[in-house]
Amino acid sequence: MENVSGVEEYQQYGYRWVVLLLYGVILIAQALLWVSFAPIETDVEGLLGVSSFAIRALALVGPLMFVFFGSYAGDLADRRGFKFAAGLGAIICSVFGIIRAIVPHVIDSGTAQYWIYLVCQAIIGAAAVFIVTNMSKMPIKWFREKDRALGIGLATMCFYLGTALGFPLVTGIAGIPESAAASVISAGLNRVLLIFAIVMAVATVLFILLAREDPPTPSGLLPEEVKLGTLEALRRFMRSRVFRALCVVSLLGYGIYMGLIVTMEKIITFHGGLDKDFASFVAMGITIGGIVGAAIIPGVSEKIGLRKPFLILAGLIPIPMMFFIGFMGSKPLDIISAVLLGFFLLPALPVTFTIAGEMEEIGPRLAGAAVGTLMAIGSIGSVVIPALMEVFKTETAAGVPDYRWAILFLIALGVVAVTVVITAIKETGPRARGQVAQQEDETA
Repeated sequence: MENVSGVEEYQQYGYRWVVLLLYGVILIAQALLWVSFAPIETDVEGLLGVSSFAIRALALVGPLMFVFFGSYAGDLADRRGFKFAAGLGAIICSVFGIIRAIVPHVIDSGTAQYWIYLVCQAIIGAAAVFIVTNMSKMPIKWFREKDRALGIGLATMCFYLGTALGFPLVTGIAGIPESAAASVISAGLNRVLLIFAIVMAVATVLFILLAREDPPTPSGLLPEEVKLGTLEALRRFMRSRVFRALCVVSLLGYGIYMGLIVTMEKIITFHGGLDKDFASFVAMGITIGGIVGAAIIPGVSEKIGLRKPFLILAGLIPIPMMFFIGFMGSKPLDIISAVLLGFFLLPALPVTFTIAGEMEEIGPRLAGAAVGTLMAIGSIGSVVIPALMEVFKTETAAGVPDYRWAILFLIALGVVAVTVVITAIKETGPRARGQVAQQEDETA
Protein backbone atom coordinates (compact mmCIF):
# COMPACT_ATOMS: atom_id res chain seq x y z
CA MET A 1 0.00 0.00 0.00
CA GLU A 2 1.25 3.47 -0.85
CA ASN A 3 -0.10 6.73 0.40
CA VAL A 4 -0.90 9.75 -1.71
CA SER A 5 -0.31 13.00 0.19
CA GLY A 6 -0.21 10.98 3.37
CA VAL A 7 -3.74 9.66 2.89
CA GLU A 8 -4.36 5.97 2.37
CA GLU A 9 -6.80 6.64 -0.44
CA TYR A 10 -5.10 5.12 -3.48
CA GLN A 11 -3.14 1.88 -3.57
CA GLN A 12 -0.72 0.69 -6.20
CA TYR A 13 -0.51 -3.08 -6.58
CA GLY A 14 2.45 -5.22 -7.59
CA TYR A 15 0.18 -7.12 -9.97
CA ARG A 16 0.33 -4.10 -12.27
CA TRP A 17 3.64 -5.46 -13.54
CA VAL A 18 2.02 -8.78 -14.42
CA VAL A 19 -0.76 -7.03 -16.33
CA LEU A 20 1.77 -4.80 -18.10
CA LEU A 21 3.91 -7.82 -19.01
CA LEU A 22 0.93 -9.76 -20.38
CA TYR A 23 -0.17 -6.74 -22.40
CA GLY A 24 3.40 -6.18 -23.59
CA VAL A 25 3.64 -9.77 -24.82
CA ILE A 26 0.57 -9.46 -27.05
CA LEU A 27 1.95 -6.15 -28.34
CA ILE A 28 5.17 -7.94 -29.30
CA ALA A 29 3.31 -10.91 -30.81
CA GLN A 30 1.09 -8.80 -33.06
CA ALA A 31 4.17 -6.97 -34.34
CA LEU A 32 5.77 -10.31 -35.24
CA LEU A 33 2.74 -11.14 -37.38
CA TRP A 34 3.04 -7.76 -39.08
CA VAL A 35 6.72 -8.16 -40.10
CA SER A 36 6.48 -11.84 -41.05
CA PHE A 37 7.21 -11.16 -44.74
CA ALA A 38 9.21 -7.90 -44.75
CA PRO A 39 12.75 -9.21 -44.05
CA ILE A 40 12.50 -11.88 -46.79
CA GLU A 41 10.48 -9.89 -49.35
CA THR A 42 12.68 -10.79 -52.32
CA ASP A 43 12.49 -14.51 -51.62
CA VAL A 44 8.72 -14.43 -51.04
CA GLU A 45 8.25 -12.38 -54.21
CA GLY A 46 9.89 -15.11 -56.28
CA LEU A 47 8.12 -17.89 -54.43
CA LEU A 48 4.62 -16.48 -54.92
CA GLY A 49 5.27 -15.05 -58.37
CA VAL A 50 4.00 -11.53 -57.64
CA SER A 51 5.49 -8.04 -57.97
CA SER A 52 7.67 -6.29 -55.40
CA PHE A 53 4.89 -3.75 -54.80
CA ALA A 54 2.46 -6.59 -54.05
CA ILE A 55 4.86 -8.02 -51.46
CA ARG A 56 5.41 -4.57 -49.94
CA ALA A 57 1.62 -4.32 -49.53
CA LEU A 58 1.76 -7.22 -47.07
CA ALA A 59 3.60 -4.88 -44.68
CA LEU A 60 1.83 -1.60 -45.48
CA VAL A 61 -1.75 -2.89 -45.24
CA GLY A 62 -1.43 -3.31 -41.46
CA PRO A 63 -0.68 0.32 -40.54
CA LEU A 64 -3.32 1.41 -43.05
CA MET A 65 -5.99 -0.29 -40.92
CA PHE A 66 -5.47 2.31 -38.18
CA VAL A 67 -7.02 4.86 -40.51
CA PHE A 68 -10.28 2.92 -40.61
CA PHE A 69 -10.44 1.37 -37.14
CA GLY A 70 -8.33 3.58 -34.85
CA SER A 71 -11.08 5.80 -33.48
CA TYR A 72 -13.58 2.95 -33.12
CA ALA A 73 -11.05 0.71 -31.34
CA GLY A 74 -10.21 3.47 -28.88
CA ASP A 75 -13.89 4.18 -28.28
CA LEU A 76 -14.52 0.47 -27.64
CA ALA A 77 -11.71 0.43 -25.06
CA ASP A 78 -13.26 3.45 -23.34
CA ARG A 79 -16.70 1.80 -23.25
CA ARG A 80 -15.88 -1.87 -22.59
CA GLY A 81 -12.43 -1.72 -21.01
CA PHE A 82 -8.90 -2.32 -22.24
CA LYS A 83 -8.93 -6.08 -21.56
CA PHE A 84 -12.05 -6.62 -23.66
CA ALA A 85 -10.73 -4.56 -26.59
CA ALA A 86 -7.17 -5.90 -26.50
CA GLY A 87 -8.36 -9.47 -25.89
CA LEU A 88 -10.73 -9.28 -28.85
CA GLY A 89 -7.91 -8.04 -31.07
CA ALA A 90 -5.56 -10.75 -29.83
CA ILE A 91 -8.10 -13.52 -30.51
CA ILE A 92 -8.62 -12.33 -34.10
CA CYS A 93 -4.86 -12.04 -34.62
CA SER A 94 -4.44 -15.61 -33.36
CA VAL A 95 -7.15 -17.03 -35.61
CA PHE A 96 -5.79 -15.42 -38.77
CA GLY A 97 -2.21 -16.15 -37.77
CA ILE A 98 -3.18 -19.82 -37.69
CA ILE A 99 -4.95 -19.50 -41.05
CA ARG A 100 -1.75 -18.05 -42.57
CA ALA A 101 0.21 -21.03 -41.27
CA ILE A 102 -2.25 -23.51 -42.80
CA VAL A 103 -2.57 -21.87 -46.22
CA PRO A 104 0.64 -23.20 -47.88
CA HIS A 105 -0.26 -26.75 -46.85
CA VAL A 106 -3.67 -26.75 -48.55
CA ILE A 107 -3.20 -24.39 -51.53
CA ASP A 108 -0.54 -24.83 -54.20
CA SER A 109 -1.07 -21.70 -56.30
CA GLY A 110 1.34 -18.92 -55.36
CA THR A 111 -1.09 -16.24 -56.54
CA ALA A 112 -3.92 -17.69 -54.49
CA GLN A 113 -1.65 -17.94 -51.46
CA TYR A 114 -0.67 -14.30 -51.88
CA TRP A 115 -4.25 -13.02 -51.89
CA ILE A 116 -5.13 -15.04 -48.82
CA TYR A 117 -2.01 -13.72 -47.08
CA LEU A 118 -3.01 -10.17 -48.01
CA VAL A 119 -6.53 -10.60 -46.62
CA CYS A 120 -5.09 -12.16 -43.46
CA GLN A 121 -2.60 -9.30 -43.08
CA ALA A 122 -5.40 -6.75 -43.45
CA ILE A 123 -7.57 -8.47 -40.83
CA ILE A 124 -4.59 -8.97 -38.49
CA GLY A 125 -3.76 -5.28 -38.95
CA ALA A 126 -7.32 -4.29 -38.10
CA ALA A 127 -7.31 -6.56 -35.03
CA ALA A 128 -3.94 -5.19 -33.94
CA VAL A 129 -5.50 -1.74 -33.75
CA PHE A 130 -7.64 -2.97 -30.84
CA ILE A 131 -4.47 -4.07 -29.03
CA VAL A 132 -2.28 -1.06 -29.73
CA THR A 133 -4.81 1.64 -28.82
CA ASN A 134 -4.63 0.57 -25.17
CA MET A 135 -1.02 1.67 -24.68
CA SER A 136 -2.28 4.52 -22.50
CA LYS A 137 -5.54 3.00 -21.24
CA MET A 138 -3.92 0.12 -19.36
CA PRO A 139 -1.34 2.22 -17.43
CA ILE A 140 -4.04 4.75 -16.53
CA LYS A 141 -5.98 1.98 -14.79
CA TRP A 142 -3.06 0.35 -12.95
CA PHE A 143 -0.44 3.05 -12.28
CA ARG A 144 -0.43 6.08 -10.01
CA GLU A 145 -0.80 9.41 -11.74
CA LYS A 146 2.89 10.23 -11.29
CA ASP A 147 3.92 6.84 -12.73
CA ARG A 148 1.53 6.66 -15.69
CA ALA A 149 4.02 8.15 -18.15
CA LEU A 150 6.46 5.40 -17.17
CA GLY A 151 3.79 2.74 -17.74
CA ILE A 152 2.91 4.19 -21.14
CA GLY A 153 6.61 4.33 -22.04
CA LEU A 154 7.15 0.66 -21.15
CA ALA A 155 4.08 -0.36 -23.18
CA THR A 156 5.38 1.63 -26.13
CA MET A 157 8.78 -0.03 -25.69
CA CYS A 158 7.09 -3.43 -26.17
CA PHE A 159 5.35 -2.08 -29.29
CA TYR A 160 8.71 -1.16 -30.81
CA LEU A 161 10.43 -4.27 -29.45
CA GLY A 162 8.18 -6.54 -31.50
CA THR A 163 9.32 -4.83 -34.70
CA ALA A 164 12.98 -4.86 -33.69
CA LEU A 165 12.86 -8.56 -32.81
CA GLY A 166 10.82 -9.46 -35.87
CA PHE A 167 13.50 -8.72 -38.47
CA PRO A 168 16.28 -10.95 -37.09
CA LEU A 169 13.78 -13.62 -36.00
CA VAL A 170 12.26 -13.91 -39.48
CA THR A 171 15.63 -14.25 -41.19
CA GLY A 172 16.92 -16.61 -38.49
CA ILE A 173 13.88 -18.89 -38.45
CA ALA A 174 13.52 -18.91 -42.24
CA GLY A 175 17.22 -19.69 -42.74
CA ILE A 176 17.05 -19.03 -46.49
CA PRO A 177 20.49 -19.04 -48.17
CA GLU A 178 21.38 -17.05 -51.27
CA SER A 179 19.93 -18.45 -54.53
CA ALA A 180 17.84 -20.98 -52.61
CA ALA A 181 15.45 -23.32 -54.38
CA ALA A 182 11.71 -22.67 -54.16
CA SER A 183 11.24 -25.65 -51.84
CA VAL A 184 13.79 -24.23 -49.39
CA ILE A 185 12.16 -20.79 -49.46
CA SER A 186 8.73 -22.33 -48.96
CA ALA A 187 9.90 -24.40 -46.00
CA GLY A 188 11.53 -21.35 -44.42
CA LEU A 189 8.43 -19.19 -44.82
CA ASN A 190 6.23 -21.97 -43.44
CA ARG A 191 8.39 -22.18 -40.31
CA VAL A 192 8.07 -18.44 -39.76
CA LEU A 193 4.28 -18.46 -40.15
CA LEU A 194 3.86 -21.50 -37.88
CA ILE A 195 6.11 -20.29 -35.05
CA PHE A 196 4.63 -16.77 -35.05
CA ALA A 197 1.10 -18.22 -35.03
CA ILE A 198 1.98 -20.30 -31.96
CA VAL A 199 3.55 -17.30 -30.21
CA MET A 200 0.43 -15.18 -30.85
CA ALA A 201 -1.94 -17.93 -29.68
CA VAL A 202 -0.01 -18.61 -26.45
CA ALA A 203 0.26 -14.88 -25.70
CA THR A 204 -3.48 -14.49 -26.24
CA VAL A 205 -4.39 -17.35 -23.91
CA LEU A 206 -2.13 -16.01 -21.15
CA PHE A 207 -3.54 -12.51 -21.51
CA ILE A 208 -7.16 -13.64 -21.37
CA LEU A 209 -6.58 -15.94 -18.38
CA LEU A 210 -4.32 -13.77 -16.25
CA ALA A 211 -4.82 -10.09 -17.15
CA ARG A 212 -7.28 -8.09 -15.07
CA GLU A 213 -9.26 -5.06 -16.14
CA ASP A 214 -9.00 -3.11 -12.87
CA PRO A 215 -6.94 -3.27 -9.68
CA PRO A 216 -8.89 -4.14 -6.49
CA THR A 217 -9.01 -0.44 -5.66
CA PRO A 218 -8.13 2.55 -7.88
CA SER A 219 -4.43 3.37 -8.17
CA GLY A 220 -5.18 7.02 -8.85
CA LEU A 221 -7.86 9.54 -9.52
CA LEU A 222 -10.17 8.39 -12.33
CA PRO A 223 -12.67 10.94 -13.65
CA GLU A 224 -16.30 10.04 -14.08
CA GLU A 225 -16.90 7.82 -17.09
CA VAL A 226 -18.07 9.57 -20.25
CA LYS A 227 -19.55 7.41 -23.00
CA LEU A 228 -19.23 8.98 -26.42
CA GLY A 229 -19.68 7.50 -29.86
CA THR A 230 -16.75 7.45 -32.25
CA LEU A 231 -17.85 10.42 -34.37
CA GLU A 232 -18.91 12.50 -31.37
CA ALA A 233 -15.56 11.87 -29.67
CA LEU A 234 -13.70 12.78 -32.87
CA ARG A 235 -15.62 16.04 -33.20
CA ARG A 236 -14.84 16.90 -29.60
CA PHE A 237 -11.14 16.19 -30.05
CA MET A 238 -10.81 18.21 -33.24
CA ARG A 239 -12.28 21.29 -31.60
CA SER A 240 -9.09 21.47 -29.56
CA ARG A 241 -6.20 23.38 -31.14
CA VAL A 242 -3.73 21.39 -29.03
CA PHE A 243 -5.15 18.04 -30.17
CA ARG A 244 -5.01 19.13 -33.81
CA ALA A 245 -1.35 19.97 -33.25
CA LEU A 246 -0.78 16.54 -31.70
CA CYS A 247 -2.32 15.01 -34.83
CA VAL A 248 0.17 16.91 -37.01
CA VAL A 249 3.05 15.75 -34.81
CA SER A 250 1.82 12.14 -34.97
CA LEU A 251 1.41 12.26 -38.76
CA LEU A 252 4.85 13.75 -39.38
CA GLY A 253 6.72 11.78 -36.73
CA TYR A 254 5.40 8.35 -37.67
CA GLY A 255 5.70 9.20 -41.36
CA ILE A 256 9.36 10.19 -40.99
CA TYR A 257 10.09 6.98 -39.07
CA MET A 258 8.41 4.72 -41.63
CA GLY A 259 9.92 6.65 -44.52
CA LEU A 260 13.41 6.02 -43.16
CA ILE A 261 12.80 2.37 -42.30
CA VAL A 262 11.30 1.28 -45.63
CA THR A 263 13.81 3.27 -47.70
CA MET A 264 16.94 2.66 -45.62
CA GLU A 265 18.39 0.02 -47.96
CA LYS A 266 18.43 2.47 -50.88
CA ILE A 267 19.55 5.41 -48.76
CA ILE A 268 22.55 3.50 -47.41
CA THR A 269 23.61 1.55 -50.51
CA PHE A 270 23.78 4.78 -52.53
CA HIS A 271 27.11 5.34 -50.80
CA GLY A 272 29.82 3.07 -52.16
CA GLY A 273 31.04 0.32 -49.85
CA LEU A 274 27.83 0.16 -47.79
CA ASP A 275 25.65 -2.90 -48.43
CA LYS A 276 22.14 -4.15 -47.66
CA ASP A 277 23.23 -5.93 -44.50
CA PHE A 278 24.62 -2.71 -43.07
CA ALA A 279 21.42 -0.90 -44.07
CA SER A 280 19.43 -3.38 -41.97
CA PHE A 281 21.68 -2.62 -38.98
CA VAL A 282 21.07 1.11 -39.41
CA ALA A 283 17.29 0.56 -39.57
CA MET A 284 17.49 -1.69 -36.52
CA GLY A 285 19.57 0.97 -34.75
CA ILE A 286 16.72 3.47 -35.12
CA THR A 287 14.24 1.04 -33.59
CA ILE A 288 16.57 -0.08 -30.78
CA GLY A 289 17.34 3.55 -29.97
CA GLY A 290 13.59 4.14 -29.85
CA ILE A 291 13.07 1.23 -27.48
CA VAL A 292 15.66 2.59 -25.06
CA GLY A 293 14.24 6.09 -25.41
CA ALA A 294 10.68 4.89 -24.81
CA ALA A 295 11.87 3.22 -21.60
CA ILE A 296 13.78 6.27 -20.34
CA ILE A 297 12.32 9.52 -21.63
CA PRO A 298 8.73 9.20 -20.30
CA GLY A 299 10.14 8.55 -16.82
CA VAL A 300 12.44 11.57 -17.09
CA SER A 301 9.47 13.60 -18.32
CA GLU A 302 7.52 12.54 -15.26
CA LYS A 303 10.39 13.27 -12.91
CA ILE A 304 10.86 16.86 -14.10
CA GLY A 305 7.10 17.34 -14.61
CA LEU A 306 7.25 18.55 -18.23
CA ARG A 307 6.19 17.07 -21.60
CA LYS A 308 6.71 19.73 -24.26
CA PRO A 309 10.54 19.91 -24.18
CA PHE A 310 10.73 16.24 -25.13
CA LEU A 311 8.49 16.76 -28.14
CA ILE A 312 10.75 19.62 -29.22
CA LEU A 313 13.81 17.38 -28.86
CA ALA A 314 11.98 14.65 -30.82
CA GLY A 315 11.98 17.04 -33.78
CA LEU A 316 15.29 18.85 -33.32
CA ILE A 317 17.69 15.95 -32.76
CA PRO A 318 16.60 13.84 -35.77
CA ILE A 319 17.18 16.73 -38.19
CA PRO A 320 21.02 16.59 -38.18
CA MET A 321 20.93 12.80 -37.71
CA MET A 322 18.96 12.35 -40.93
CA PHE A 323 21.44 14.57 -42.73
CA PHE A 324 24.37 12.46 -41.54
CA ILE A 325 22.69 9.20 -42.58
CA GLY A 326 21.66 10.52 -45.99
CA PHE A 327 24.78 12.44 -46.97
CA MET A 328 27.90 11.33 -45.09
CA GLY A 329 28.25 7.61 -45.92
CA SER A 330 30.24 6.77 -42.77
CA LYS A 331 29.51 3.49 -40.96
CA PRO A 332 30.25 4.66 -37.39
CA LEU A 333 28.43 7.95 -37.95
CA ASP A 334 25.42 6.18 -39.51
CA ILE A 335 25.02 3.81 -36.56
CA ILE A 336 25.44 6.55 -33.94
CA SER A 337 23.05 8.83 -35.84
CA ALA A 338 20.44 6.06 -36.18
CA VAL A 339 20.47 5.25 -32.45
CA LEU A 340 20.25 8.93 -31.43
CA LEU A 341 17.53 9.57 -33.99
CA GLY A 342 15.42 6.70 -32.67
CA PHE A 343 16.15 7.55 -29.02
CA PHE A 344 14.59 10.99 -29.35
CA LEU A 345 12.06 10.53 -32.18
CA LEU A 346 10.16 7.39 -31.18
CA PRO A 347 9.42 8.37 -27.54
CA ALA A 348 7.36 11.22 -29.01
CA LEU A 349 4.61 8.60 -29.36
CA PRO A 350 4.10 7.92 -25.61
CA VAL A 351 4.64 11.61 -24.82
CA THR A 352 1.82 12.63 -27.17
CA PHE A 353 -0.40 9.92 -25.63
CA THR A 354 0.39 11.28 -22.16
CA ILE A 355 -0.41 14.85 -23.20
CA ALA A 356 -3.75 13.72 -24.65
CA GLY A 357 -4.60 11.93 -21.40
CA GLU A 358 -3.77 15.06 -19.40
CA MET A 359 -5.80 17.50 -21.51
CA GLU A 360 -8.96 18.79 -19.86
CA GLU A 361 -10.94 18.16 -23.06
CA ILE A 362 -9.92 14.48 -23.10
CA GLY A 363 -8.39 13.17 -19.89
CA PRO A 364 -8.15 9.51 -18.88
CA ARG A 365 -11.85 8.94 -19.52
CA LEU A 366 -11.41 9.40 -23.30
CA ALA A 367 -7.76 8.44 -23.60
CA GLY A 368 -8.46 5.27 -25.57
CA ALA A 369 -10.41 7.07 -28.29
CA ALA A 370 -7.80 9.85 -28.40
CA VAL A 371 -4.93 7.37 -28.78
CA GLY A 372 -6.85 5.55 -31.52
CA THR A 373 -7.31 8.81 -33.40
CA LEU A 374 -3.63 9.77 -33.05
CA MET A 375 -2.57 6.32 -34.25
CA ALA A 376 -4.93 6.58 -37.22
CA ILE A 377 -3.49 9.97 -38.20
CA GLY A 378 0.05 8.64 -37.73
CA SER A 379 -0.75 5.68 -39.96
CA ILE A 380 -1.80 8.04 -42.73
CA GLY A 381 1.64 9.58 -42.48
CA SER A 382 3.28 6.14 -42.52
CA VAL A 383 1.77 5.52 -45.97
CA VAL A 384 1.74 9.00 -47.52
CA ILE A 385 5.20 10.24 -46.53
CA PRO A 386 7.14 7.19 -47.84
CA ALA A 387 5.15 7.54 -51.08
CA LEU A 388 6.04 11.25 -51.33
CA MET A 389 9.70 10.37 -50.87
CA GLU A 390 9.52 8.66 -54.26
CA VAL A 391 8.59 12.01 -55.82
CA PHE A 392 11.90 13.45 -54.64
CA LYS A 393 13.95 10.43 -55.72
CA THR A 394 16.44 10.92 -58.56
CA GLU A 395 18.88 8.58 -60.27
CA THR A 396 22.57 8.82 -61.01
CA ALA A 397 23.92 8.42 -64.53
CA ALA A 398 24.51 4.76 -63.68
CA GLY A 399 20.86 4.30 -62.72
CA VAL A 400 21.47 4.16 -58.94
CA PRO A 401 18.52 5.56 -56.90
CA ASP A 402 19.44 8.79 -55.11
CA TYR A 403 17.26 9.70 -52.12
CA ARG A 404 19.19 12.73 -50.89
CA TRP A 405 16.45 15.14 -51.96
CA ALA A 406 13.97 12.86 -50.18
CA ILE A 407 16.08 13.14 -47.01
CA LEU A 408 15.93 16.93 -47.30
CA PHE A 409 12.15 16.56 -47.62
CA LEU A 410 12.07 14.61 -44.33
CA ILE A 411 14.27 17.25 -42.70
CA ALA A 412 11.81 19.94 -43.81
CA LEU A 413 8.97 17.95 -42.26
CA GLY A 414 10.98 17.78 -39.03
CA VAL A 415 11.27 21.58 -39.02
CA VAL A 416 7.50 21.85 -39.52
CA ALA A 417 6.89 19.45 -36.60
CA VAL A 418 9.13 21.44 -34.24
CA THR A 419 7.39 24.66 -35.24
CA VAL A 420 3.98 23.16 -34.54
CA VAL A 421 5.09 21.90 -31.11
CA ILE A 422 6.55 25.26 -30.11
CA THR A 423 3.63 27.37 -31.29
CA ALA A 424 0.53 25.22 -30.75
CA ILE A 425 1.06 22.67 -27.97
CA LYS A 426 0.58 23.67 -24.35
CA GLU A 427 2.44 22.09 -21.47
CA THR A 428 0.24 19.62 -19.56
CA GLY A 429 2.77 18.05 -17.18
CA PRO A 430 2.52 18.04 -13.36
CA ARG A 431 4.68 21.16 -13.03
CA ALA A 432 2.37 23.16 -15.29
CA ARG A 433 -0.73 21.86 -13.50
CA GLY A 434 0.83 22.75 -10.16
CA GLN A 435 1.52 26.30 -11.33
CA VAL A 436 -2.07 26.68 -12.51
CA ALA A 437 -3.41 25.39 -9.20
CA GLN A 438 -1.13 27.77 -7.29
CA GLN A 439 -2.32 30.72 -9.36
CA GLU A 440 -5.93 29.76 -8.75
CA ASP A 441 -5.28 29.57 -5.00
CA GLU A 442 -3.61 32.99 -5.04
CA THR A 443 -6.52 34.45 -7.01
CA ALA A 444 -9.04 32.96 -4.57
